[in-house]
Amino acid sequence: MRLIACHIDNFGKLSNLNINFNDGINIINQPNGWGKSTLAAFLKAMLYGFDTKKEPGAFEKERKLYKPWQGGSYGGELDFEVAGVGYRVSRTFGLTEKQDEFHVYRLKTMIECDDFSPLLGEELFDLDRNSFKRSIYIAQADCVAVPSDGINAKLGNLAENTNDINNFETASADIKDMMNKMSPNRITGSIKKRVNTITSIEQELKKYQAAEDSLVQITNKIEEKDAQKKELQKIRTEYGKALQTASADSRRQALKANYENICSDEKEKKDIYMQFSQRFRGRIPSDEELAGMLKNAKELENLKAVNENMAFTDEQKEHFDSLKEIFRTDIPTDEDLDEMQQKINNLSSVSSEYSRMEIKLSQMTSLAMLTDSEEEEEKRPVKSHIVPAGIALGVVGIIMVLASVIINGIGKNSFGIDSIILYITAAIGAVSFITGIGVAISGNRKYKKAQSEYIRRQAELDEERKKKEAPIIEMKDQLKEIESGIKKLEQDADNFFKKYGIEIENAQYQEKLFELRTNMHDYEKLLETLEKNGENSKKCSELETELEKYMNTIGAGTSKDFISELSALKSSTTELRFADKNFKEAQHRREQFEAEHDMESILSPAECPYTIDELNNLIAEVENSMDEVRTSISQYTRQMEDLQEQLDLRDEKEQEYRNCIELQNEEKHKYEILSLTADYLSKAKEQFTARYMAPIADGFQKYFGILTNNTDRNWQVDANITLKVKEQGQLRDTRTMSAGYQDLIGICMRLALADAMYPGEKPFLILDDPFVNLDDEKLARGKNLLLSLEREYQVIYFTCHGSREYNNNNL
Repeated sequence: MRLIACHIDNFGKLSNLNINFNDGINIINQPNGWGKSTLAAFLKAMLYGFDTKKEPGAFEKERKLYKPWQGGSYGGELDFEVAGVGYRVSRTFGLTEKQDEFHVYRLKTMIECDDFSPLLGEELFDLDRNSFKRSIYIAQADCVAVPSDGINAKLGNLAENTNDINNFETASADIKDMMNKMSPNRITGSIKKRVNTITSIEQELKKYQAAEDSLVQITNKIEEKDAQKKELQKIRTEYGKALQTASADSRRQALKANYENICSDEKEKKDIYMQFSQRFRGRIPSDEELAGMLKNAKELENLKAVNENMAFTDEQKEHFDSLKEIFRTDIPTDEDLDEMQQKINNLSSVSSEYSRMEIKLSQMTSLAMLTDSEEEEEKRPVKSHIVPAGIALGVVGIIMVLASVIINGIGKNSFGIDSIILYITAAIGAVSFITGIGVAISGNRKYKKAQSEYIRRQAELDEERKKKEAPIIEMKDQLKEIESGIKKLEQDADNFFKKYGIEIENAQYQEKLFELRTNMHDYEKLLETLEKNGENSKKCSELETELEKYMNTIGAGTSKDFISELSALKSSTTELRFADKNFKEAQHRREQFEAEHDMESILSPAECPYTIDELNNLIAEVENSMDEVRTSISQYTRQMEDLQEQLDLRDEKEQEYRNCIELQNEEKHKYEILSLTADYLSKAKEQFTARYMAPIADGFQKYFGILTNNTDRNWQVDANITLKVKEQGQLRDTRTMSAGYQDLIGICMRLALADAMYPGEKPFLILDDPFVNLDDEKLARGKNLLLSLEREYQVIYFTCHGSREYNNNNL
């Protein structure tokens, strides 16, 4: 795998930064404070996102630490190649992990794909975030090699099934944490604390013994009172027999008065019961109902609190209103934006092609004009002077012949010319005629041939000019067609952006599209929050309506403080049940009295008009005594019920005691199992890691030899990938050595880990100035180390000083 390029929108102090990466060593030499460590953190964040937990020693969480100093979009892009395929990962970070955005595109098509998830680093390197920082990411202040379970799993070729080894540290920490929580020796251990709880329950159970003794005593007293009551009833019967008719009326009156007292007590208890009962309009809610309503009331309060927390701030509301105005007519989808992105890409590509073809057309036109100027125009052929001369010679010849014939016909003596001379003249004339005609014909033939050759040559030249001009004409037609396409794309883009009130200047289509996409995503998120608020408000209204309806049904108050009202109702139901119990007891006493007496006789009119004062006094005393006994029995009964409630609590405590004992035994057994498990896990890890000690040791020797020029194996790597160096005849812990020597060993060990973990395709390495603590000699060899790494790895090397910069001329 290798990095191709990265673009940082905003990350920490870095903004609008583009960096291209080459194969081999990539040096970023910048002064302190430029943002080298921030750039390294950006590369890590693009691969792994932000850590959701605060790291030990960090003064802020990464998300807040690298929030853009100047504001703006938080994130960027990273181009990389893996297995011969180029990708672009884009991340935009929000205030929380849920607001983060993650996209992956194939560079060849720039179409989004799902080849990777937000866990990009783990999928590329088979390493979690912590393991990545301990191996192929070497920071200036963190060169020490401390292998993790992810590194062990990768070394053991378990990348396809790393659940067990990757979770070793988590499992070990969980087991240790569970053992600490259950420790029988720690004050905070549940086993230790439960011993105290059991002791406390045992002490509390002893206190209930007094209640049980009191219950026995009260039971005995009730039996005594029952015996007294029976005795008084016998005395009263004896008085009745003695008085018989004389005292019958008086006795009936006394019984009637007693009966009326019982009925009055019953009525009083009933009134109290009805007083509580009327509060519920005749319907007494159960504890389960009240518990359910209390749960709804608490949920209502929670929803109100959530709505209050999710309410828009003034800034969010202003932002939402502005976005609502932008998207008042239409909200573009990601597909619409991707389609417009494709058009903008096409516009850029077509514009570049148009410019290239214009240049080419200009060159072709100039070349054609230069060629035409270099060609000499061929002169049109003219008739030769030989033709008229030949005709003239022929005419002279004819004239000579005709003159000779005419003269010869007229007669020699007429002109005095000898015939021979005439014949010679005629012969010369004939020769002249023939010669003249021949010359004229020959000259005419040459002229016609030249004329024909001129016409043919002109045709060839015209054909050549047409061939030269054809590509130019064709390219001009193509330019017109491309120009029309450009105007069409620009018009489409302008119309698209005008829908959202965006005016394009200087063809800033890409920037405006990115801004529109960001606004669209913000608007969708704000709409989602608004929708959630609406759903919560609807749920609040439903719960409030349900609670009000329930409160009206049972006759409760109209206060909106449902939790307080329901809690008060729960207390009232307890009081109501107590009043009901007292009412039923009074009713039982009345029914018992009615069962024990002849009510018809007691309530019948008096038969005897006489009274006996003494008997009445005696009967009154007996009745008073019986009332006292009944009152005592009632009081003892209530005391016994109170004691019984305490004994019921004792039963619950006894059950709690048994549960504690059972849970204590279970946790002790679990504690023993966890202790054995921790031992077995530690041994299993040592056996597992011992497999790859040899490749790690070989890799360490290679890099250690480059840095120190020392080929002696005066060191040792154990099964935990911990290295010790032999000094003064003994193996020493490297932590006792200087910072520079610790960094040197850590760098060699981390590079050895990288070699062992990736025997095939190599990953890139990030080196954040790890040589800062090395002395001059080791620093010079550190440059040799970089040269050796260049052959196998792509290295991103950060430094702030030229002396630590990789330079082929210095190696």
